[in-house]
Amino acid sequence: MRLALPLALALTGGAQASTPASPSHFQALRLGTDEGPLRLDGRLDDAVWQRAARHSHFAQRSPVANGAFPQALRTEVQVVVDDKALVFGIRAWDTQATRTLLSRHDGVEADQDYIGIWLDTTGRREAAVFVKAGLAGVITDGLYRAADDEDDLGPDFPVEVAVASLDDGYSMEIRWPLAALRYPFDGDEPWGLLVARAVPSAKSLLLISQEADPEALSFIHHMRPLDGLRETLQQHRGQSISAARAEWTLRQAREDGSRQGEGSLSLEALWRPRADWVFNTLLNPDFAQVEIDAPQAKGNRAVAIQLPEKRSYFLESADVLGLTAPAFYSRTVADPRWGVRSTWRGAQADATALLLEDRAGAVALRGRPWGTEAWTFSAPSSSVLLRGRWQAEDRTLGLMAAERKVAADQANRVWGVDGVQRLHRDDNHLQWRWHGLLSENSIEADADGLTRARRGSPERGARLWAQATHSNPQWFNYAEASWVAPEFVNLQGFSDQAGLWHAKLELNRRLGEQTLPWGSDGLTLHETELHFSVEESRSLRDRPQAEPGGEVIHRGLRLGGWLQAPARTVLWANAGPAQQRARSGGVLHATPHVQAGLSSAPWPWLTSLAAVGSWGRLLDTELDRLGTGGNWSVMAQTRWALPGGQSLEVDPVFTGLRIGAEAGHPALLDLGWQVLARWHLDARRSLRAIVQQERSQRDAAGFDAGTLSERQHRSLMWRQRLNPHWQVSLGLQWDASTGQPTRREAFAKLQWDSGL
Repeated sequence: MRLALPLALALTGGAQASTPASPSHFQALRLGTDEGPLRLDGRLDDAVWQRAARHSHFAQRSPVANGAFPQALRTEVQVVVDDKALVFGIRAWDTQATRTLLSRHDGVEADQDYIGIWLDTTGRREAAVFVKAGLAGVITDGLYRAADDEDDLGPDFPVEVAVASLDDGYSMEIRWPLAALRYPFDGDEPWGLLVARAVPSAKSLLLISQEADPEALSFIHHMRPLDGLRETLQQHRGQSISAARAEWTLRQAREDGSRQGEGSLSLEALWRPRADWVFNTLLNPDFAQVEIDAPQAKGNRAVAIQLPEKRSYFLESADVLGLTAPAFYSRTVADPRWGVRSTWRGAQADATALLLEDRAGAVALRGRPWGTEAWTFSAPSSSVLLRGRWQAEDRTLGLMAAERKVAADQANRVWGVDGVQRLHRDDNHLQWRWHGLLSENSIEADADGLTRARRGSPERGARLWAQATHSNPQWFNYAEASWVAPEFVNLQGFSDQAGLWHAKLELNRRLGEQTLPWGSDGLTLHETELHFSVEESRSLRDRPQAEPGGEVIHRGLRLGGWLQAPARTVLWANAGPAQQRARSGGVLHATPHVQAGLSSAPWPWLTSLAAVGSWGRLLDTELDRLGTGGNWSVMAQTRWALPGGQSLEVDPVFTGLRIGAEAGHPALLDLGWQVLARWHLDARRSLRAIVQQERSQRDAAGFDAGTLSERQHRSLMWRQRLNPHWQVSLGLQWDASTGQPTRREAFAKLQWDSGL
């Protein structure tokens, strides 16, 4: 596992000249009450921009940290604040053509010219909200968590963007309402700010607003304080703010010859009495989301756990809810009737609490050492979560308690404590993460997989986990260990396995930049690494399940390497011996295999290409037998310019698994593919189509007949934003599976948002 890889794939770079010392802070200029609001047109010609401080120090973040880049690509940032919003003014010089294609929301990536802004409203560098704005005015926004070094694209913010194209580059204004930001009421710690600029035409250059630390474990390690906000925040923090969102949905479905129609009205509301408190409520929400790019309708709400979170009730202050443990996973809540939530932020602590009732039919998952059991809640259930954290700049300590309850004698409770500790000394970065959880459970599944009261006394179990990460110019190392008791059950979290211990050690030797004798000038590899890892999982004794314990579930040793080349290309490969067992008492099979992966952005129209695969001896767990074979996955993202400023995105995905016939056992072949296409007529109108098919085939062998199962999905959705408050969506969907009736569904959804 390489924690920095997701960031390296999303943000990669080019070439520069020496720059002066990095400024210690940003300075915001307060707009006078007599000056009136800024005109948001992207041109930076308002008088206030002539007075605002200019931050012009940018350094290369990738592909070569602090490397030279042309003076013709210089960048300036200014910050203005009024009574309602932060406004960022950016002047970017560039004499080359820029990418301005329309794309879907959250589709702005490193293949496009963009300006990115990361804001930490606590100043502790634990998390930051961010927005990346492309030159067509499309944005990607979300939440960045430092402990994971990962982006969460779920949260959306009412950010306004205006762009002006210039002969020698472009200018941009980004308006971020203060009402959309959460911050402590009494905190005096300056906010943190990081600005980034992507220049794909200059060898995928990424620039950031201070010197880069290539060994840092967190992207927002590079933040600088943003001064000049105190007076504005003192006035704004006590203001009461409210917002509401309503949805009217009509559905017509046909399945197995019968028709069913329904209409529903849902409501979500937010009230922020002051800066550090926010209250959320929802009533009968339609959680069959139409804005996510994945098949999801009322008919498959029960498998929503597989989809990314896009529901604002759970995304509000998601950094506070974030845990180092899978103690609460919002996708286990499928179809709530109502919910209330409150979040508080202080200068050194924060907390959140939520309460909701979920309708019957949600999926509950219970981990076992050899897999995951799926249950179905046969009655409505209620969920409660309490979460609190104490934070300093380099450490966090958290507490949590959760309960999912069906009846007085059917409840699952989890309590826990977790923490993060960081240490930065010279070029060395260290991070420790850990958690300990306790559970009490009185729910089990009957023969049909429906929940019922557990016979006998409640079962009680624990989960312990620790992780350490170390980075310096020569090494990137990672270690992890966990112990999960067989009795540990969390029915509103996501523990895919229990009743085992697991340990892993990964060492990566950094070799730095290398040049290969390729072509007349050679091929420059911006980063190269050698990789070594070893891991093992063993089952724990579990008398009720007749588990003897001590059996190896998985064991592996891998040797390999990793490199980063031009065109945002990353290539890795490893190989080594491995062993795997399919079930308790089964044979421990030798499963040596080779793994490799590639990701790149080779051409402007092919914005992302990723392929991962393995080949060797694979375990067919259903038959507990070995066979020679492999698995593979190929994903691509393409963007095409159309006449009249329109654009087309086509994203295909192909996956496969094959285990060959051997020793009288049948061959297994699993294939799947999906094509997601979006036609953007303009910034307000789009048409989305999804075509998806899965096929699993096991050949005939001996006296056993072969088996074949297929799943197909087709959907089409039109979406139009009528104005800043109203949006309409119309859709058709068709699903078919082997042995199941075909389902056809049509829907119409009208959304109203009051705004902030």
